[in-house]
Amino acid sequence: MKILVVDDDKFMRELLKIILKDFEVYEAENGREAVEVYKKVKPDIVLMDVLMPNMNGIEATKEILKIDQNAKIIGVTAFASSKGQELLKAGAKEIIEKPFTRKKIIEIVKKYSGP
Repeated sequence: MKILVVDDDKFMRELLKIILKDFEVYEAENGREAVEVYKKVKPDIVLMDVLMPNMNGIEATKEILKIDQNAKIIGVTAFASSKGQELLKAGAKEIIEKPFTRKKIIEIVKKYSGP
């Protein structure tokens, strides 16, 4: 399974890559890059931060859903109550609040790994 991790914080991307070591993980450091990587890779799941430079996660979610209306985008944010709600309105399936646990990330990935 292919997973795209989108976060402007390199440490956060590295942490998620360690947690998701059993999967094929791609990364992007902003929303614009996420859209480009999505087009090339067609990942099964996108873990999307909200607040990023160049293009935020809300805009990137909308752009990815224009490319693939069935994209499985999961928000990963410290701002779950405010920006997370905007991400859900943009089309994200659900929100994981930072800080998160390894168990929570794996649980969500398994939940959305089916057809």
